Amino acid sequence: MPSPILSRRALARVLRSLLLAELRAARGRHGPSAAPPSVPGPWDDDLPLGQGGIGCDSLDLLSLAAAVNEMFNLHEVRTERNLLDVSAFGGWIDAVESAWRAGVDRVTFATSGSTGRPKRCPQTAAHLHAEVEALAARWADRRRVVALAPAHHIYGFLFTALLPTRLAVPCLAADDLGPEELAAALRPGDLVVSFPERWAYLARSVPAWPAGIHGVVSTAPCPPALAEVLAERGLSRLTEVYGSSETAGIAWRDAPDEPYGLMPQWTFAEPHRGDAPALIHADGTLHPLMDRIVRNAPRSFRLDGRRDGMVQVGGVNVAPAAVAERLRRRPGVRHAVVRLMRAEEGARLKAYLVPEPGTDGATLAGAVAAWAADHLQAAERPGTIAVGADLRVETPGETFDW
Repeated sequence: MPSPILSRRALARVLRSLLLAELRAARGRHGPSAAPPSVPGPWDDDLPLGQGGIGCDSLDLLSLAAAVNEMFNLHEVRTERNLLDVSAFGGWIDAVESAWRAGVDRVTFATSGSTGRPKRCPQTAAHLHAEVEALAARWADRRRVVALAPAHHIYGFLFTALLPTRLAVPCLAADDLGPEELAAALRPGDLVVSFPERWAYLARSVPAWPAGIHGVVSTAPCPPALAEVLAERGLSRLTEVYGSSETAGIAWRDAPDEPYGLMPQWTFAEPHRGDAPALIHADGTLHPLMDRIVRNAPRSFRLDGRRDGMVQVGGVNVAPAAVAERLRRRPGVRHAVVRLMRAEEGARLKAYLVPEPGTDGATLAGAVAAWAADHLQAAERPGTIAVGADLRVETPGETFDW
């Protein structure tokens, strides 16, 4: 009989993360008053899904059951219909474990794209376990994982669910801890798992790190200045992991000025094309990369920009060109361009607008900002909006600095 992919405790953390994310997404469209109730800490098996527990109504349950079915492929064993008959959280854990024992060996993750429909990316248990073996070898000395990343995303799933299960070490779910509480809870041998924006928050909020703490960062490039500040404040090591929902982890590095080195389970496909690179997994499958790369050794490379023009804001893939196109449709906007802020500017998008003749620039910027707050997802909203008389971006030989 096949073994469960995760321990029951780790699976409970993944399910909790998934259900809360789904509830927040569904109810967030109806304002703060519709937000799901706070249920802090681990969820017990007997926690009611309805009133007195998570607070789901019948429509919520339909949405959440669909999310669990999709992520854990319960339809392969016709288990999804049973979720609606279950009244407690532990019954949903039972359903996933039952599917695993019945032979379901895939987990489906969603890309984080905010522009367009998120892509569904199934990963086999064998593929996930091949990576976790590499992770376990690299972090074999870690005594605990400190989770500051969503466990239902592939990065959090690998590092805060699969890895502690493989290492047989505890996982501290630290999302609800303030900076002082987190600093007091840290101890030598911890591996702190988070994403760049959360690390930036920690860099400013935790003035001194205890000795022997390692960190890992992924979902977006880590600014070199952030890594430097964390090192100055005592973080022993910060490893940057490169990967995607389509591939899981691919490569890693311990300093921003180093090239990425491939994880053991990957090799480059030959002949190599930097503008359209591909990798071969140990299982023999071919995986095209979304980024252009420059190889500087047989198993190392540097990134050279996304092939599809996407950028990452808060760990979410965003298409600046698509956001600019939506801004161009606003009344009073003659033209618009959008880009990711430079490191010294911040970590959001920046927009530049050219008003229609007779339109006041300051008024237009305010109106577009108000519209963006209501109609764009958080990662798509420009952090700043500049206004000018022309773009000059198509004038040969002229620099357009905005």
